[in-house]
Amino acid sequence: MKRVALPMCALATALSVTACGMHSNPPAELPQSQPHLMQPMDVLGGPGSRLNVLLGDAPPDIAGKVLQRVDLGLREIDAIQDGQVTVLASYDHPRIVNVLAHQDDSGESVADANVARTAYQQLRLVVDVPSSDVKFEGEHATPLDFLVNVATSSSVGAGATTVTTSDGPTAVDVIVSQPFSIPQDHHQAVRVDFNAFESLAFAATGSALARPSLFVAPIDDMGSIKGHVVSASGSPVANATVVAVASDGSIGNTDWTNDRGRFKIGTLRSGTYTLVIYNSYTTAAGRTVTASGESAGSASAQSITGPTVTVNAANTTSAGSITD
Repeated sequence: MKRVALPMCALATALSVTACGMHSNPPAELPQSQPHLMQPMDVLGGPGSRLNVLLGDAPPDIAGKVLQRVDLGLREIDAIQDGQVTVLASYDHPRIVNVLAHQDDSGESVADANVARTAYQQLRLVVDVPSSDVKFEGEHATPLDFLVNVATSSSVGAGATTVTTSDGPTAVDVIVSQPFSIPQDHHQAVRVDFNAFESLAFAATGSALARPSLFVAPIDDMGSIKGHVVSASGSPVANATVVAVASDGSIGNTDWTNDRGRFKIGTLRSGTYTLVIYNSYTTAAGRTVTASGESAGSASAQSITGPTVTVNAANTTSAGSITD
């Protein structure tokens, strides 16, 4: 692919991740790096506009542990159109961002650059290997092992549009193929949901594994769904996986229920979704999640189809109570 560079503004954070077997802890304080300053080039043709990329997520419980931080370190962020790579942001030293610090469809601005008004098929995050880790409540930070060239293990194929490959000895490329366009009449901002629920697991040795499963939605065409999963007796069902399936059969995003049975699926493009509930579910990274408190007999069901919900931009739609 041909790579071109466009000017950048205020990239407020970055990511850091570790490839399998390459563990090294980041220094206590990483020097604040400055993005490369590049001369404007309209290499894609057409009038220019601005593209802002926001990165965030909500913290899941993983294997009974409360996740506090997911620190990722970006070397570069790119937009890809017809095989041509536009560099949105680049750093001499990776900058660290805790994606869990940005929830409820907010996000850290990790790229803000002039781009052509066109359609882009992919976003690529070039992630530094040695400077990524996760931290659970009451524990020391644990380096991440990035799983590269590994297909999703999700029960529903969540994360299938995200591919992770090696990029030299100390970096990985995380490429998400979820197209978006720059409107003719204004700038664009997109949110990237890291979805730690789908993306993280543990190896038998106890090390943290990452099989990134990213979801992308334009800010001006994005909403969310909230709801409550209960048993036939009305008691909350905890740790049930809720999947938003779009009208074309693709996976919009996923979430899990808390101990009160509540969920909220964000970073959803406007449209109609059918909610499907799983009491036993395998995440993209291969972790098994099992619900508790479901109705008698429901645990053996492969899935339970819930309501169909219409998502509108800038709104949270309630799915109400869903009987499991």
